[in-house]
Amino acid sequence: MSEIDGHTQLFGLFAHPAAHSKSPMMHNLSFEKRGINARYLAFDVTQETLPAAIEGLRALHMGGVNLSMPLKEAVIPLLDHMDPAAKLVGAVNTIVNRDGELTGYTTDGAGILASLPADLDLKKTRALIFGAGGAAKSAAIALALAGVEHLTIVNRHVDNGSRGAQLRDLLRYETSAKVDLLSMGETTSVRCAVADAKLIINATSMGMAPNTAMCPVPDASWLKPKQIVYDMVYNPLDTKLLQVAAAAGVQQRIDGLQLLAMQGAAAFKLWTNQEMPLADVRTALNQ
Repeated sequence: MSEIDGHTQLFGLFAHPAAHSKSPMMHNLSFEKRGINARYLAFDVTQETLPAAIEGLRALHMGGVNLSMPLKEAVIPLLDHMDPAAKLVGAVNTIVNRDGELTGYTTDGAGILASLPADLDLKKTRALIFGAGGAAKSAAIALALAGVEHLTIVNRHVDNGSRGAQLRDLLRYETSAKVDLLSMGETTSVRCAVADAKLIINATSMGMAPNTAMCPVPDASWLKPKQIVYDMVYNPLDTKLLQVAAAAGVQQRIDGLQLLAMQGAAAFKLWTNQEMPLADVRTALNQ
């Protein structure tokens, strides 16, 4: 890695907590592989200290930062500009500093699309998403804007005012997507929707440590081998859902590290205008 000097540019993560993040490893490895004189650090930033941190970003001429929840939403009033996709999602996970002007982006949706099989034609794809929180919203909007044929959202709460209903209505009003909303408790309807879907995404915390036994799909009989099963959880990497999918003979199983790498790659491209060395990053993430 190049030595730090007076020309080294600083990037970082604003999060609370921040110490557990894999982002510094991903970006510093990428800077090294691409010969870029830059460093990426993790900063513990709370909602209370966020305004000061953003002013520090400007004052120190940092190239940009990533943010985690709840900072993704809290940062919006502090920015100069927002990318249209970030406006629609209502959250920012990447900031680019261009001569003191801060623009907010969301790379989660781009990461989701980039991690799908290259030969998947979304315009001919029925998709189903478990969840209606921030991760589900990013996935749903990305799929809708990409022209997915039909989208089913499955959430615990679907009454008026719930996050599920709000997401359904947002997609219907702001995109041309055909969207259905089902309650997790409607077992028969959910099972039929799962069977009809080509792409199934878990955007909930079900299966995430320490609740590793939880799974939105009860057993392998719900799934078919030619489906694509995508779990956004990466701790553990081999979630209960992916295990159930494997038992059903599903060949195309996508884990959360793929999303982590792809959304990081989108941020890296915004900052440097270069491609992240994904093969090296993926190897490092798997270690």
